[in-house]
Amino acid sequence: MAGHEERAVASSRAALSLSLSLIAVTALVVATACGRADAPTPTSTATPTPTATPTATSTATPTPTADASATTSAAVLDAGPPSLASADAGLTTSPDPFGRARTAPRTYCSGVAGKHVTDRDLRTSFVSGDDLLAIVNRSPTGQLAPDWAPTDLVDLRTGQSASATDCEKVQCLRKEAAGALGELLGEMKKRGFAGKVESAFRGYGTQCGTFLRWAGKGGFCEATEQSALPGHSQHQLGTTVDLFSEEWAKDERGVFREGFGCTPAGKFLQEHAIELGFVMPYPIHPDDRHPKQSCVVRWDIPININPKTGYRFEHWHIRYVGKEPASRFAKALAASGLGTPNEITVEQWLRAEKGLVSGPGVPPDAELPVCDGCNCGACSTLSAPGENACDKKGGALHLDEHGRPLPASNAPQILAAHAASAKKWKGHIVEVKLAVPDGVATQPPVVGPDGAGYVTGSSFERLSPYPESPARAFPPISGAWVVAIEPVPNEGGVAWPWRAAISATIVGQTYDRANVLLPARPGNVTLKVPIPDAPSKVRVVLMEGGVAKGEPLTVELR
Repeated sequence: MAGHEERAVASSRAALSLSLSLIAVTALVVATACGRADAPTPTSTATPTPTATPTATSTATPTPTADASATTSAAVLDAGPPSLASADAGLTTSPDPFGRARTAPRTYCSGVAGKHVTDRDLRTSFVSGDDLLAIVNRSPTGQLAPDWAPTDLVDLRTGQSASATDCEKVQCLRKEAAGALGELLGEMKKRGFAGKVESAFRGYGTQCGTFLRWAGKGGFCEATEQSALPGHSQHQLGTTVDLFSEEWAKDERGVFREGFGCTPAGKFLQEHAIELGFVMPYPIHPDDRHPKQSCVVRWDIPININPKTGYRFEHWHIRYVGKEPASRFAKALAASGLGTPNEITVEQWLRAEKGLVSGPGVPPDAELPVCDGCNCGACSTLSAPGENACDKKGGALHLDEHGRPLPASNAPQILAAHAASAKKWKGHIVEVKLAVPDGVATQPPVVGPDGAGYVTGSSFERLSPYPESPARAFPPISGAWVVAIEPVPNEGGVAWPWRAAISATIVGQTYDRANVLLPARPGNVTLKVPIPDAPSKVRVVLMEGGVAKGEPLTVELR
């Protein structure tokens, strides 16, 4: 996870404590940077010093600035959560929605290549790190180039310019972000909790070493749960820091533990860092927040990964985007519905700022992580169909050279449908047998006797993924196929109210808490859809993008 990725690096550098000398040094930078604001970034954790593969550091190709890219879609944000925005609401139709793809001349982190991550996924990058609003995440389209590093890094101890190579040994940030951090540390000091920077800029080579060190300890798949793949860490941007308080850092258990968000320093960062241009990219998902303490997670939910960010929460991970953009994010966050399933994160705000959409219809909340052989059934890849290990292990969402999902070569078909039963479900079970060709996409909700199911009054417009969690809607996404069921007669006012992803139930543990495009399970697939016990007869059909396809089958339930 993003927060854990930095643990491997933090111990390799001297942790940077707040001091009067740091405030004095960064004040010099603040004078030239106070007009800009910061943005959210993925967080991190620290592990032993990586003996990592060095990579070229170098100069970045300029791209549109954050201010230029951020002024186009305020109307979209004011209209409501990006997940519910209309495709016609100013969203881009650019052939390169994620930026122009660039292919590295070679694979820079060979230890993760081969059977894990395809060569194409490792070498292809879309993101310009020069943009303060760059979208860097776990997806193939959210990767920074191996040879990219900021050209305006400064040493946080001295405020002097430093190269990316220098900054592998000392804590550095881009000049503007360093100035804003100086202000933030000064405000923390005034309030009685001196700040401590645990991790700041981290280059591609260091991240490669960090990841491989985790893989060497417990295996590759275990490492993917602790560390970001190289190129996918927001620390490479040079605008992200893991920031704690000196008091919190005194504990022998280390800084990366639950509860920092509940401390005075943690609460201050959540409430006031945004005023100085910093955003917090990895909040706790509203479904996961403890009912009595919003700064910690519930303990009765099996997975606390936020599907809208791809990571667990990190209340110490902050990213600089600039004061004006951060103010826009604050307004969009408040308008999205705080504490509700529609609450956005930095990821959804950035997507709306850049007008990202997969096609006509409702845009997905986020992109899926890159396929690494461990997340089959819920991953995406730039590799050709048949080249990825996940193609035969649950499915992969294949993307074209622009980062958009490839269309399926054929449509899925219903082979049979009949009534069934399940011990754990009190209502009806409709069992649907399908023939699903390779390349079909689907979307939540993922339902089943062991997962979410439809009770009286619920529908795809109003479904709770877990007990005690509020209901939410799953608007149709362009190109997504689902199985749809409706009672006969249908007097509920919602056409085809009970819809189901063509996906394994376990995928719903994470992805029923967001609306995303998923790879459908290929081959002969059987779905068991839990519905209320009231109807005696139902109709079953396949839908694509919310439109029924083919003739429905009728199923007698009594």
